[in-house]
Amino acid sequence: MRDERGQALVFSVLLLGLAAAVLVGLRDAQDRILDNVRDERAGEAAVAAAGKAVADQQRAAGDLDRAGTAAFVARPDVIDAARAAAIRLARLHGRADPSAVSLHAFGYEIEVHLTLGGRQHIALLEPPP
Repeated sequence: MRDERGQALVFSVLLLGLAAAVLVGLRDAQDRILDNVRDERAGEAAVAAAGKAVADQQRAAGDLDRAGTAAFVARPDVIDAARAAAIRLARLHGRADPSAVSLHAFGYEIEVHLTLGGRQHIALLEPPP
């Protein structure tokens, strides 16, 4: 009988070790999923903040035609304001600074493109009324 008890004990220890390994793997997967969600939310917040900074300056610039909109998004001060707002929000979310922030004009509309954590986020700004 001693041999059977010893085998059962070894088998139980192996099962407990396997269960512990599975739990560690699940915890790691959960951490990666949550980190990805946090990156996504930080990117969305950062591009929204950059968009608001651009919209504020666009409103102050007054009525812009198509050429004026294209010239507006090329201004260094507008790009810097968008970048500063994006960086501020990314840092508030505990993330690294965006690797890229750019502005694009399509007629009267402006798009803010931002890359954070390897993901690209885009905010579309409609022309002011």
